[in-house]
Amino acid sequence: MSRIRLEWNVESQQIDRSDGEDPEEKRRRRRSVLILLALIFALLLAIALAAALVRQRIHQVERQFEQLLQDTVKAEVAALRIGDLNSFLNIQSADDASWVNRQRAMFQHYSDLKSDGAIELTGSILAADVDGERARALVQENINDLPYARLWFYRRAGDGWQHTAPDYSFWGAQSELESENAVVSYRAADRDFALQLSDALDDWLGRGCDILECGNLPKLSVAIVADETSETAWTDERQMQLQIRSPYIDITRADRPFDGWLQLQVSTLLAERLVDAHTGYLVTREPHDAAFLRQSAIAWLSEVFTRLDSGATLMRSLADNYGAGKIARLLAQMTATSGISLLQEVINQPFESADLDWRDFVEWRLALEQSLIRAGRENDWLKLYDTSLESARLAAYDRFNAGAQEQIYRVIDLLLWSNPAGAPQLRATVRVNGNGEVVDEIVLFNLVNDVWKRAS
Repeated sequence: MSRIRLEWNVESQQIDRSDGEDPEEKRRRRRSVLILLALIFALLLAIALAAALVRQRIHQVERQFEQLLQDTVKAEVAALRIGDLNSFLNIQSADDASWVNRQRAMFQHYSDLKSDGAIELTGSILAADVDGERARALVQENINDLPYARLWFYRRAGDGWQHTAPDYSFWGAQSELESENAVVSYRAADRDFALQLSDALDDWLGRGCDILECGNLPKLSVAIVADETSETAWTDERQMQLQIRSPYIDITRADRPFDGWLQLQVSTLLAERLVDAHTGYLVTREPHDAAFLRQSAIAWLSEVFTRLDSGATLMRSLADNYGAGKIARLLAQMTATSGISLLQEVINQPFESADLDWRDFVEWRLALEQSLIRAGRENDWLKLYDTSLESARLAAYDRFNAGAQEQIYRVIDLLLWSNPAGAPQLRATVRVNGNGEVVDEIVLFNLVNDVWKRAS
């Protein structure tokens, strides 16, 4: 037992024994390591400070160029305001002769607007973006007391900026807005427009499908494109893929980039697609009244969406007085060759006592008559007339033999009454615009076998 304890004590003493290194040498080595770490830290700190100074300088230069951009825009607007063509052209990029010519024409356009008192050049910059050598600015101008905006593009030239032709590659990062009924893809310059468009499309599809029961339609996919040659149109109508031309390519309302004209285009395309879904892509053919009924329903649905007057008086009166469901029923029952008598069946009421506004139907019939005359389709044309009346037939052939003229018809007054024979008759006062003249005419239509026939 004592021998085992002795060996243990010996080993313990060996473990506790010092390694024999000089303590001063250890302190020197430790000091060297600390100095090295301090130098590394100082170097990293210097690098960080240098990077921060560089970034600060870059930001400072960027702010200077952003301020210079704003000064350039204001100088350009000032030149337009005072009519200084030379100063205006000095800001334009001289590398592109066609651009300079376009800007000369634009300068004259502004001069004409100023002389008419129709424009106020505010110089307000609604948004500005600088990306290295490129920049764009959204500039406001008031036309007829309404705010409009134009997107101007610039290139850095030396220490300043020059106005250039639109740079469609510099339209901003791609983004997407998804709502319940639609997906809208857009680039940064179109953000305000995309927001308004997305809200409108979601609302329109919801209300349209409440009326027409759309069924299993694909989700609407919309791409806003910045391309001067592009058009607002379906790229795949069946799959509901729509392309819309950016309004900032031209001039647009600053507060409402999704303005009335563009709303009319988009709402008409969407209304037509919903009507096609409801009718199974029914193809109607003139001279059958089904062609008018379908087109009038599309115009009315567009009006429901936008609250802009589409001129669809017959469908509007049908919806207002008998319910929008009657339009859905009318479309569902319509065939390619349906006549206007189908409408009487839908409302289950004779035309003579129905509360309907026939103005756009009369205008369509008069335009159709001229179209059939131009095409030489005598048999189809003659079916538009009440040929039981000799006077109507003779007057009709006088028109046919005289040939069709380019005329625009607008019904300014309409009366439903009874003709001398006691049958229902429409008496329309029509304003005819053609051959440089505007005249008012009285046009009569008799109800013959539940179909309106021209009687004058």
